[in-house]
Amino acid sequence: GWGFESSRAHHPLKAMNREDAKLVLKLQEVDLQIKRFETRVKRIREELKKLREELEALLKEKEDLLRKKEELERLRKELRQEIEEAEEQLRRTEERLMQVTRDTEYKALLREKAKLEDKILKKSYELEELEKELERLTKKIEELVPKIERKIKDLEEEIEELELEERSLLERLKEAEKEREEVKRGVPEELLRFYEEGKEHFEGLVLVPVEEEACSGCGIKIPSLLLSKMIKEESIEHCPTCGRFIYYKL
Repeated sequence: GWGFESSRAHHPLKAMNREDAKLVLKLQEVDLQIKRFETRVKRIREELKKLREELEALLKEKEDLLRKKEELERLRKELRQEIEEAEEQLRRTEERLMQVTRDTEYKALLREKAKLEDKILKKSYELEELEKELERLTKKIEELVPKIERKIKDLEEEIEELELEERSLLERLKEAEKEREEVKRGVPEELLRFYEEGKEHFEGLVLVPVEEEACSGCGIKIPSLLLSKMIKEESIEHCPTCGRFIYYKL
């Protein structure tokens, strides 16, 4: 390590010439841009995950409503069929009742007739309740599905826009990383090592300008002697407080 933690730390890297400083500044700008791109890509991916989950829930809600309606329609069809069959059986039983002569057979047919009438009554009641439920559900679908579909459309558009932005950012990220490699090649090895190790410690700002007679990295005022040297010699120095490289003008 370079001993960044102390303002009195001995810097193994004493100086930096103006040409190297320009390269480091360029590298720093590219790195900050890369970090911005990566942060944005991360946020987009988190947002996309949330939106896709929301979309999935809406699609499921719509599908469940339509499936429930389909199921009720199937049950209605079955009930109608059962009632029709029972009514047909009842009609045949009533015909036989007109023809029988034996008392035992007549009583058996009367019992069968009563059972069929009871079945028709129960099934008709079931059908009536089911029709009501189906009507309620159909109203609910008519009201909800268009709203769900609008939300789905909005979400799909939002997802598409974010995916487009993500692709564009990844492309720019690739270009920035290529540029980084090119700039890096021109930076002397020792200086590059100092920059790479200091990058995290200095939150990406290893080389900063002096603004209003203070280091723009830590905000502490630069001693007047050091400042006048920087102005006169246009030299790149170390901030005595935070240890960053500082420049007055590049």
